[in-house]
Amino acid sequence: MKIVMLSPFFYPHTGGTEKYVKDLSTALVQAGHEVTVICANIPAEKNAPAEEMMGNFKVIRLPAGLWFDYLPATKQKFDIKMLESYDIVHCHVPPFGFLREVLGKVKQPVIVTYHCDVTVSEKYYGFKVPEMLIKAVEKSANVYARMLLKRADAVYNTTKTYADTSPVLKYIPNVRHIPIGLFHAAMDEMQRKLGLSEKDKNPRQILWLGRMAGNKGCDYTVKAMPKILAKFPDTKLIICGDGEEKAYINKIIDDLGVRNSIEILGTATFDKLVELYYKSLVYVFPSINRLEAFGIVQLEAMANCTAVICTDIPGPNAVMEEGKTGLVIPKQDPDAIANAVISLLADPQKALEMGKAGRQLVESKYEWKTIAGQVEGVYKEALGKKR
Repeated sequence: MKIVMLSPFFYPHTGGTEKYVKDLSTALVQAGHEVTVICANIPAEKNAPAEEMMGNFKVIRLPAGLWFDYLPATKQKFDIKMLESYDIVHCHVPPFGFLREVLGKVKQPVIVTYHCDVTVSEKYYGFKVPEMLIKAVEKSANVYARMLLKRADAVYNTTKTYADTSPVLKYIPNVRHIPIGLFHAAMDEMQRKLGLSEKDKNPRQILWLGRMAGNKGCDYTVKAMPKILAKFPDTKLIICGDGEEKAYINKIIDDLGVRNSIEILGTATFDKLVELYYKSLVYVFPSINRLEAFGIVQLEAMANCTAVICTDIPGPNAVMEEGKTGLVIPKQDPDAIANAVISLLADPQKALEMGKAGRQLVESKYEWKTIAGQVEGVYKEALGKKR
């Protein structure tokens, strides 16, 4: 099949959706299909080429600007004639610009991956966002999303717990649930290159890795540190990432007086990322709202045999196996984070066993070859209904 992926954001813009589209496209090409990604060329200052081959698939970037830090707007009208030679049109939402342009206008099946609900974070740059504004934006976005998704030929998301609680998906019939995968071979190769083994696990190192944004919960991890340090004073928290909350996070660290126990790194290279995951005893994943619908970072941690502590929010709470590959805790609760971390620091062997079980889970459930086959099944079913 010839498949076109319509993704509002794609590399050099970085995020979970971008990685998903890249990895799914790679897996589908490996399965014998031809894939093209069409996206907005954002951020413009990166000067990414209008067209290029990315590994084994083609990328076409349309000139675009960005509204409100979130909504890409192409500077020339999207021409659906670009899609005529493809068998499948696969849209990734939100945002909904590409989906709006193709519904009812193309002859091919329109498949939608619904990555997350439109959610306004409760704080931005450390400042609280008015609740009335949050509710108004989210309600209007949900109505709009339901209107569009009901017209698609097939819709799927990544977990059932997220779909069942979504103000959008619970109104859409026949929603499928197909998880995200991981290409762990590159991580395995880097582990070998770095000479990493179980003896390199640091029984006092915990890791937070991601974008420093209001929905990611890094601040709650920092706030857990005084209680952790009271029990295990030699604990080290590594924070790896960058983003708009960085200054706020640094202020909390200084206010709590835990600077000597926290190391902040910028965006990590791949080899450093693998080293951080592998050497850490515990990975803390404390996201707080529905902008986090899965958490690829959980798969990366588990692939590197690291136990995961995850907040109990729909989507992320369905990725790892509670009590076996990690622990699930209430959201926005520094005490809960501290207690979970302390329980694993007190029993590093248990944490190591959880890490190994996580690796087995990645291999059995989250291989891209298997997941690409599930997506291919959705394509074939949609094509059959069109004929």
